[in-house]
Amino acid sequence: MIIDEMRGEKSINQIINEWLWSKAVGDGADRVADSLRPALALMDDADREEFVASAITVVEALTRAGRRQRRKG
Repeated sequence: MIIDEMRGEKSINQIINEWLWSKAVGDGADRVADSLRPALALMDDADREEFVASAITVVEALTRAGRRQRRKG
């Protein structure tokens, strides 16, 4: 069984948690977050905070631009 093979590497709770998350079907935001997690894990705290702040700024700018487009259209 997969759990028995991985027992020495990870806790059973961690294995189950990762499996459940891999089976969950999320929206686009979930997929973006899932793709960013490995990169964020490689960063130190300061770089991670800087990246997150920059990403939020970009998302806010895109949201404002989308609102302006809807008002014009």
